Amino acid sequence: MKTFLHDSPIFSHFISRQPGYSPYVFSIGFNKIIAIDVDEGKMNIQPPIYMTISSGFYEVITEIINAAIKMRDKPVILGLKIRRVEMLPMKRTRAPEAEFRICGHAVFRGTEEYLDGSDVQLLEESINQHMINKFLFFHDLPLTMQEEYSLSPVRVLDNSNYRKGVCHHYGGPLTTLQGRMHLQADPKSMQFLYDFGIGVRSGQGFGLLEVVRQI
Repeated sequence: MKTFLHDSPIFSHFISRQPGYSPYVFSIGFNKIIAIDVDEGKMNIQPPIYMTISSGFYEVITEIINAAIKMRDKPVILGLKIRRVEMLPMKRTRAPEAEFRICGHAVFRGTEEYLDGSDVQLLEESINQHMINKFLFFHDLPLTMQEEYSLSPVRVLDNSNYRKGVCHHYGGPLTTLQGRMHLQADPKSMQFLYDFGIGVRSGQGFGLLEVVRQI
């Protein structure tokens, strides 16, 4: 992302000592994982690599797309080149319940540690607290939201199907959640989570959601 946005006004987010919440969320996918060396913290993969990026800000998505198109067929990092840039259709959450798939991993911070999802009440508190904090932080940014979001408490329903995960991140294991979450809230709240990601560390590749079905 730093490479994409190096010439953008948004680049200040990367060099700030207190960057706050990321104005985007992304997830990385691989064509094939060949081998994982847990001790060395390395993974051998088979290209291509897929990067899915989401944001509720017009300017952020525009800057990322323009930068990606400009850099197409040029070395970006580790000798990799951008071969294709694709705009996915915008999805709107219009129902009070929806099932989401966590793309990769999501991270939820409690008061003292990262949550493993075993306590649903703590998980809901984490989701709602960081959703509100993120919303308030974004309102102070000189960016244009593509939605008029109205937030209400999010509930995690019993028919969710998520599990504890572990992701090796910056040299250490990080407790995460993987799988599917069945959420209930005002549709605008779920749209906010869909656009900006759920949980924390969205700017590091955690928390991107995919809508499975609306109920």
